[in-house]
Amino acid sequence: MTEAKFKFGFVTIIGKPNVGKSTLLNRIIGQKISITSHRPQTTRHRILGIHTDEDKQIVLVDTPGIHALGKKSNRTGMNKVINRTAVSSIEGVDVVCMMIAASGWAEADKLVLRALQDALTKRTQVPVILLINKIDKLSTVNEVLPLIEQSAAMFDFAEIIPISAISKAGASQVSHLIEVLGKYLPQGPAGFDAEQITDRSFRFLVSELIREQLFRRLGDELPYATAVSVSEFKLEHGVYQVNADIWVEKESHKAMVIGKHGQALKKIGTAARLSCERMLEKKVFLELYVKVRSGWSDNTRDLHSLGYDEGNF
Repeated sequence: MTEAKFKFGFVTIIGKPNVGKSTLLNRIIGQKISITSHRPQTTRHRILGIHTDEDKQIVLVDTPGIHALGKKSNRTGMNKVINRTAVSSIEGVDVVCMMIAASGWAEADKLVLRALQDALTKRTQVPVILLINKIDKLSTVNEVLPLIEQSAAMFDFAEIIPISAISKAGASQVSHLIEVLGKYLPQGPAGFDAEQITDRSFRFLVSELIREQLFRRLGDELPYATAVSVSEFKLEHGVYQVNADIWVEKESHKAMVIGKHGQALKKIGTAARLSCERMLEKKVFLELYVKVRSGWSDNTRDLHSLGYDEGNF
C-alpha cells in the first residue's frame, strides 16, 4: 500500500461502566493494556491502544464508563473527574464507538447517549458507530435484530455492529470492526511507530495491573477507595525492581487490604507480580506498601497528584 493512501486517526470507545470497552481494546491490540474486572468503573484513566496494519493505524481511546453521580457518594470529586475524562475524549477524534450490551438499552446507556449528543453539538459532526456487545449471551444471532431496529430509531448511527469482544467466535466480528473503522479515518501518515501499542509507560501499566488485583480481590466498596502509585521502577541485572504505594482513605481500609497476618496483601502482590512479568517478559520483584491519605478521592489536589485530572484530549 502506498503511503499516500495510508490512513491514520483516533477512535474513542465510550459506554456505561462494565459494558466491555477495555476488553474490546485489549482484543484489538492483542495484548492487555487496559485492566478489566467484573466491577463497574474499573477503568479510571484515558488509555490509548494503537493498532497498525498495512494500510492504516487506528489509535483507540479507552475511556472510563460515563455514569450518574450518586448524591450520597463520598467520592464525588473522583467521579466528576472520571466523567469529565470520558466526555472530553470525544473531542478531537475521527470516529466515536458507543458500546451497549445485547441485553438492550438501559437508563445508563441513555445517559451516555445524551452526554454524547451534548458533546457533538459543540463540534463538527463526527461519525458514531454503535457496537452491540455480548451477543454471545444471546440464544441466536437473530435476537439482536429488534435491538438494531430500536437503536437506529434513537440516533443517526453511521453503522450498527453486533460483536462479542470476549468470545473466540467474536474474532471475525472484531476483524470486521477494524475494517469498518478504516473507512472513516482520514488519509495521512502513521502518528506512532508500527511496533508501539500504547502511549502509556510501563510504570503506569504496572500501577494499573496492581489496581486490577485490588478490584478483583477486595470486596464491596473498598476497591473504589484505593489508588496506586509506583514510587520506584528500575531494571537491574535483568530484574525489574518495583515499589508501589496502595493509597486508602481510612486505617480500617488499610487493615482490610493487608488482611490477617498480611495474607490479603500477599495474594494481591503475587497476582500483580505475575501479571507484570507476563507484560514485561522479565522477572519482577514487587514490594507493596499500604498508606492512608484521608479523603483523597474527593480532594482536587490529591486527585491531581495521583494522576486523575487529565484535562482535555
